[in-house]
Amino acid sequence: MIKMIVSDVAGTTVKDDGLVTKAFTLAMQEMGVDPLSEQMAKMVEYVNQTMGERKIDVFTHLCEGDMERANKAHDHFVEHYVNLVKQGEISEFDGVTEAFRTFRARGIAIAITTGFPREILDEIIKALHWENEIDFSVAASEVEHGRPYPDMINRAIEMYSLRENVELTPDEVVAIGDTLSDVGSGTSAHTHAIYGVTSGAHSAEQLANAGATAVLASFTELLQLIELIY
Repeated sequence: MIKMIVSDVAGTTVKDDGLVTKAFTLAMQEMGVDPLSEQMAKMVEYVNQTMGERKIDVFTHLCEGDMERANKAHDHFVEHYVNLVKQGEISEFDGVTEAFRTFRARGIAIAITTGFPREILDEIIKALHWENEIDFSVAASEVEHGRPYPDMINRAIEMYSLRENVELTPDEVVAIGDTLSDVGSGTSAHTHAIYGVTSGAHSAEQLANAGATAVLASFTELLQLIELIY
């Protein structure tokens, strides 16, 4: 029996619409990188390739291990992304909140995880009025390793187990996300299934090749799938 769904945020339940790359470009521009340069173009390409991964890890790579510079760039990124959220440049995919409510009415908990730090995740939850629509949330800044490690999924399992006073097992969990790192996180956590969605960063072929149990067009398709299979 499936007791919890662990879902990614941007690209899976929330429309990204280029906000990550927009905030990243603004951040690196503040760090002195010409927004029209080949250097910026290569950086943005790497950001797109690593969607879903912990953002500080991405900045650390791009800053060639210079942690002072990486942390400063990351701070700029957080500031710009939060401002974009506050300006209303974010929305959920159609039907996501209703899907949350349907799952929870059936006794299936909802946990959301993200490569963003807590400062951004809280602003997203607030902007979408999800405070009472989800059970748990885990930000990449709260675990030792970001995706594709299983840390965030494992943390969500721990939170469920503590709240319900039971020992939830990965086999009672379904994970879903739009990136290769989401799929990697689900497989490394040994969840019952890991579903890819093509609403975000990576294609159906890429997600399938990464090991997704199945690939869906949207998060809401998971409703029908769970009705049919579980």
